[in-house]
Amino acid sequence: PIAVAFLVSAVYALLTVKGSMNERIKIFSKGAGNPTMVLMLAIFILAGAFAASAKAMGAVDSTVNLALKFLPEQFILPGIFLASCFISLSIGTSCGTIAALTPLAVGIAQQSGIDVPLMVGLVVGGTYFGDNLSFISDTTIVATQTQECSMRDKFRVNIRIVAPVAIIMLIIYYFLGEGITTPTNIGEVNFWLVLPYLAVVILAICGVNVLLTLGIGIILTGIIGTAMGTYDVFGWFTAMNEGMMGMSE
Repeated sequence: PIAVAFLVSAVYALLTVKGSMNERIKIFSKGAGNPTMVLMLAIFILAGAFAASAKAMGAVDSTVNLALKFLPEQFILPGIFLASCFISLSIGTSCGTIAALTPLAVGIAQQSGIDVPLMVGLVVGGTYFGDNLSFISDTTIVATQTQECSMRDKFRVNIRIVAPVAIIMLIIYYFLGEGITTPTNIGEVNFWLVLPYLAVVILAICGVNVLLTLGIGIILTGIIGTAMGTYDVFGWFTAMNEGMMGMSE
């Protein structure tokens, strides 16, 4: 467990620093209180709360259904790829997106006659694309905070690298999707459930403070989720708690 690894490394650090034990502990505590580290932890906690509360109210399912509903049959593969990109960009985790989206994608593959490994592969590729560009990804947070650069500037640089590859893959998926039939039992499409994702992405691109962006996203999930009866207030709190605990490591 990562917590045990940190404990071992902390003990090692105390042993290697010069001075009395009180001086060593003082240095260690000062480092633990570094403003950059505290800000990173705050972003991690809010990102976990947002991702879990959005997923709990059905935002992932609705995003996939939205892609399938309005895309022609030949665009099923590019559509799932784009949904994967969008969700991971919104919640900042590739693994979390894979865990949430793969079961849905496999179900679609089985109904449409699509090769299951191909479907899983494009989901994974999309999640890495979105996670690489996400404003609330753990690696983005660490990179921008430690190098003292803006997230928007990091996004501009990264998109020049990954966008050409993504466009090439969309073209390939388009031709691979010839002859595929759309699943007949597409679930309900609810734009309100996708709204928190859109809000977080748009606010982040506009340069709004990341803590404020995540706070707005969390509030939107609470308002929309409770208004639609997906969960009550305590269910919302539970989902946020699970997301924060999931980000703890």
